[in-house]
Amino acid sequence: MAAFTLTQSEEDPSIFLVVGPDGRPVSTINEFLLHLSHCGRSAYTLRSYARGLAHFFGWLHTTGRHVDDVTPQAVEAYIAFFSTETKGGACPVDPHKAGQINLRTRKSAPSVHRQPRTINHQLSVLASFFAYCIQRDIEHGSGRWMHRANPVPTSPSDNTNAHGMPGRDAPRRGKPAELRRRVPRRIPRQVDPPLAQQLIDTAISWRDKAILTLLYRTGQRIGDWSSFAGRHGILGMTLADIDEQAGTITVLLKGARDEHRVPVTDDFWPFYHQYLRRERQADPSVSALWVGLRRGKGMPLTYASFESSLRYLGRKLGANVNAHMFRHTLAQTLVDQGRLKVAQDLLGHRHLETTAEVYASTDQRALVEALGAAKAQFDTEVVQRSPRLRPGRPALETEHYVFAYDDMTLHELDQAAAGHPDTP
Repeated sequence: MAAFTLTQSEEDPSIFLVVGPDGRPVSTINEFLLHLSHCGRSAYTLRSYARGLAHFFGWLHTTGRHVDDVTPQAVEAYIAFFSTETKGGACPVDPHKAGQINLRTRKSAPSVHRQPRTINHQLSVLASFFAYCIQRDIEHGSGRWMHRANPVPTSPSDNTNAHGMPGRDAPRRGKPAELRRRVPRRIPRQVDPPLAQQLIDTAISWRDKAILTLLYRTGQRIGDWSSFAGRHGILGMTLADIDEQAGTITVLLKGARDEHRVPVTDDFWPFYHQYLRRERQADPSVSALWVGLRRGKGMPLTYASFESSLRYLGRKLGANVNAHMFRHTLAQTLVDQGRLKVAQDLLGHRHLETTAEVYASTDQRALVEALGAAKAQFDTEVVQRSPRLRPGRPALETEHYVFAYDDMTLHELDQAAAGHPDTP
């Protein structure tokens, strides 16, 4: 497939641009990306949209199509190709292990093909791009998209005049948007406490021991320290974000980048002190708390570098883990203890419904108690309804049948066994 590549704007590294196979910028894509930047979209969003459109334009170039001639049938053909194409990425996928379940984490190995959520995201990228092209040509009063509909199929029940407010719009009915995949709901995978402690003990550097302890004890996102997208999460912490006297750390939340202060347990501080004393060697101008120790030594530690270290630890212990599983572990523990509001505050969720939707539906303790109560109720009703099972009645004298039939059935069976003439 023709190579449409990404590059960053010289004026603003947070703005991504797409360059064609001839080395020239693709103006149609870059105008749309610049529009998203002016609308305040994050650098991560700009990068994902740039990658998605670069892949789509590469497919158009290979199949001999032009973007102005794209039809719903062309979008359908592209999604069929996109969904079955072997995915790339920084971490190669072993096709022989794809889908295998790791017994330590109960987490399956990644598939070689793209998942439903990725396919739906790509459809959203294309829908947004063509919606921009249509609106642009309408405003200019000319253009090939001025009198055309969006070629990305949408739901037949899409209500463009909706208020977007509960209670004022009619219930949405009908089929989901065409081409979109159903995303299966999965219970968040967790790191069992023994495995979490093994990971901390097995980590070679004091830095990784300290970071893993923060992940395990605070439930915060691993985050990143990025030159183009800024910083957030644990990796985005600076030296000033540590308050040992108060026993807290401060992290920037994802999205709005609001400051979030959380308490830290005592087992973190020894690792932290050893890291500062023995490993953190950085220029005084580097404010990042966590820095590289080998590759990129002294520079802020990035998400890719830490995840590489964590995967190495996982392979040594025979477990496929990622940083976000630690967050699930702490959140689920708090919810199972009935501390839903505490879990919300600790995780930094804006709405309680977000916490409840992810974790409250998997309250194992409540499920066990409910099933136990249901069993006791069933047993009580069986005893009350079946005279043959009531206490005090001699069971051996009257038990002729294997199953606990109701009284009418037992009467008919007894008559049939005695050869009663009225029995059918």
